[in-house]
Amino acid sequence: MDETTDRSALPLWGLNIYPLRTALDREFHARPYEDVQPPLRAMHLVMVTEPSQAGQTLEHVKRLCHHFGVAAPVSGDTAQFSARCSDTLSLKWERHQEFSTYTFFLSGAFDDPFSNCFETLLPAAWLGDIPGQLLAAVQVAFESPTALSRSLEQLQELFGTIHLFGADVLKGNASVFSDFLANRDGFSRILVHDHRLTVHQPGRLMQRLLDIETYRTMAILDFPRMRLLTQELSRMEQHLSALTESLARDSDHEHDKQNLHELMRLAGETEHISASSAYRFAAGRAYRALVQHRLEELRETRIEGLPPIHEFLERRFAPAMRTIEAAHERLERLSQRVTRASTLLRTTVDVALAEQNSTLLASMDQRVKLQLRLQEMVEGLSIVILGYYLTSLLAYGYKALATLGLPINVDIAVAITIPFVLIGIGLTIRWRRKKLMATHQT
Repeated sequence: MDETTDRSALPLWGLNIYPLRTALDREFHARPYEDVQPPLRAMHLVMVTEPSQAGQTLEHVKRLCHHFGVAAPVSGDTAQFSARCSDTLSLKWERHQEFSTYTFFLSGAFDDPFSNCFETLLPAAWLGDIPGQLLAAVQVAFESPTALSRSLEQLQELFGTIHLFGADVLKGNASVFSDFLANRDGFSRILVHDHRLTVHQPGRLMQRLLDIETYRTMAILDFPRMRLLTQELSRMEQHLSALTESLARDSDHEHDKQNLHELMRLAGETEHISASSAYRFAAGRAYRALVQHRLEELRETRIEGLPPIHEFLERRFAPAMRTIEAAHERLERLSQRVTRASTLLRTTVDVALAEQNSTLLASMDQRVKLQLRLQEMVEGLSIVILGYYLTSLLAYGYKALATLGLPINVDIAVAITIPFVLIGIGLTIRWRRKKLMATHQT
């Protein structure tokens, strides 16, 4: 069956197919390695790009395809593309979240492993107009088993340095050498000598070596900023320590208010740094894991007189990653300390507020008692006043009765009536008060 056939379109007894079945199945084959055979040379470019440059990057790849007259990618969401530009030149392009890679393979024998022959094969205007910013550039020379093996001195002369790393890989079926350093032409160099690789191993080995170069640089992409962040974290930690000591001393409302303002500002700075760095920290861990996995897949065997590749990564790459991890851990601890200091300050403020509320309640209690006494005095005066008016009204009644001829002494009748009036008014007021209080309680 033709490999280009859409296998997911084949009928399966009319079953209802899960919508993402095809996409999930293709995900396992999203990054196939190139089927290359030595001798060949490769040029690998890693360009840091923004998500907004996805369309521009794809259009740039189409320009190159049109230049060579080969089929260009059609879909706008294409993330991987391979093209045979000529009989000897081929392209593999990949777009990732943060970067894009351009890998050119040139098959055929060569005398100088690292001569920049791709500049004459690719349009100069196209090369100078690749979207993004160049992060890594690698030249790989893959020698066939018939090529003469080089001595250590010849390798050092070829790379122009005595600081060389190398190892036998894949159970001794190939040897890899590199200085992992960008030369004057801007390229780092990798030399691979095939001893007895099987037909598919060169492509897989090439992919692993290029992945190591790509992901080790992407993993430490934020390393310079982490150094600056370390200094900023030291300043913030000192500021937080001073605030914590200030909280331990006697404080007042203004002092607590100022401390709270400083803690809020420090918490804002911490959260801003954490939010802006979270993705890079997570991406760095993922890239580091990929580097370690690709390194394990090489299955290195030491060559006498040369430090192996994993030793270089342990000495140079691992410390940089530990620095990034340490900065991330410091940031997390600083955030936790700011939270604890804020909690401590809130507790102090709550205690102060509780004391103020207690004092206020005691003052209100005294004020209520005073109001109650004043109310009792007012009620006493009210009884007297009401009694006076009621007795005056009764006096008019007594005078009217006396005028009608009844034998009533008005003065004596008023005197006798006064106690009963006052007692009645007092009992009435007391009954009304009890009724109001009972209604309020319910």
